[in-house]
Amino acid sequence: MAPATGQPEKLPLSRGQIVLRVCGGVLLTACALMVVLGMTVFNERLQGLQFVLYWTWSLLLTFGAAILALWDMLLVRRILKRTRRELFEREFMNQRFADKLRDKEGH
Repeated sequence: MAPATGQPEKLPLSRGQIVLRVCGGVLLTACALMVVLGMTVFNERLQGLQFVLYWTWSLLLTFGAAILALWDMLLVRRILKRTRRELFEREFMNQRFADKLRDKEGH
């Protein structure tokens, strides 16, 4: 049942989604911290191979966060699809609907 505010109910997050979102947040925070530190504090210290390794790790963390975001998006789409199917079955696939369909086919 939707609340009186007119806003639809939000589906509760599963434990897996919570873990994915926390891990994604940690990765994004680490990426942002690495960018800030790499551009300020470590700017003079990163030379040669250290520079390449530092920014490679930053890029890998960014890719990891993006992959987790895509995975979360797929989970949300799967849950939405299942919820829509359950709603359709609950609302339309009942005996009353079957009787109406049978009556229409008979006339």
